[in-house]
Amino acid sequence: MTERCVSRAPRRRNVFTVTTLLGSVVVGVLNIASPASPASNAHQSRTHLASATHLEQPAGLAIAANGDLIIADQQLNEVLVRLPSGTLRVIAGTGSAGFSGDGGRAVNARLRGPTAVALGANGTIYVDDQGNNRVRALSPDGRIMTVAGNGATSGSRIKAGSIATNDAIAPSDVTTGRNGRLYIAAANDVVELSATGTIASVIDLTKTPGVKLRYQACDPESIAFDPTGNLFVGCDNSRELIERMTSGHFEMVESFYRPHDFPGIAFTKGGALLVVNREVLFGVIDNHATSLIGLKTFPHSVVCVPSGIAVSTNGTIYTDCQSGDGFDTGAGLAKITPAGGIVLLRLWKEQ
Repeated sequence: MTERCVSRAPRRRNVFTVTTLLGSVVVGVLNIASPASPASNAHQSRTHLASATHLEQPAGLAIAANGDLIIADQQLNEVLVRLPSGTLRVIAGTGSAGFSGDGGRAVNARLRGPTAVALGANGTIYVDDQGNNRVRALSPDGRIMTVAGNGATSGSRIKAGSIATNDAIAPSDVTTGRNGRLYIAAANDVVELSATGTIASVIDLTKTPGVKLRYQACDPESIAFDPTGNLFVGCDNSRELIERMTSGHFEMVESFYRPHDFPGIAFTKGGALLVVNREVLFGVIDNHATSLIGLKTFPHSVVCVPSGIAVSTNGTIYTDCQSGDGFDTGAGLAKITPAGGIVLLRLWKEQ
């Protein structure tokens, strides 16, 4: 159940049509493409790595220009690539929870509960290594390095100009902006990193000019930029989706009744906003959250509880499913074609 909370005059966004196995929702013209992606050969050096057979708890998704689907698996403590052929390959993590490996090969490093991934313009993959309170970077040649966070969960407030690896940063999501820089959702801030590894800026989400949050603390769960550079933030604590415009002012996009309603945000090239919300994929148009696909009524009565979403250049939408077929921790991926067909990719371990 949703409740609207709109604090501004509606602004028109691109809209689209999805014809699903469950029926048709017609709201415009389907034209889905991903934002700028790294070079298509960014992951070629990783394709020799050992294949994986399943997922356990996928929590974050990103798609490279060559079609590789990057997956952060929180339970496996690994980052994997799903190649267009369907093969899964591990590109970071040994499967054992911990922290190690900076400066070496990513497949020999230990991660602890990675929850999000983002792609840099040069082929770098940024990983929200949430259990280690760090953000780490995988280079195109397969090496790993910490770029933000010192492992601590609390400390003095993050300040612009400080060295990112010296700060206590508890990341909840990562994304990249049109300027190519990395942005990190952390506590009640969104932190921007400079090319030199310092904190370029800090957006304080306890201060949102133009918007009064339901609760003072936003506690950002997800962040994403639209094609024009506006930042969208899904607030886990206040249950609201807000937009920070390039001017620095905020606008309310949508307010939801239940907590934990913003596990994933993505944009099409045309600027259409997609949100996975519990078991539903929403398209947000003119400040109205329109249900496009009910992910709880898949074929075979599989319940899909998503936490991430990504859109490929050919218009295919991917979202993860953290439970299905009655398994407590079984997982797979949902693939939604431009025509609206739903395919459940069975990538969880049979138990």
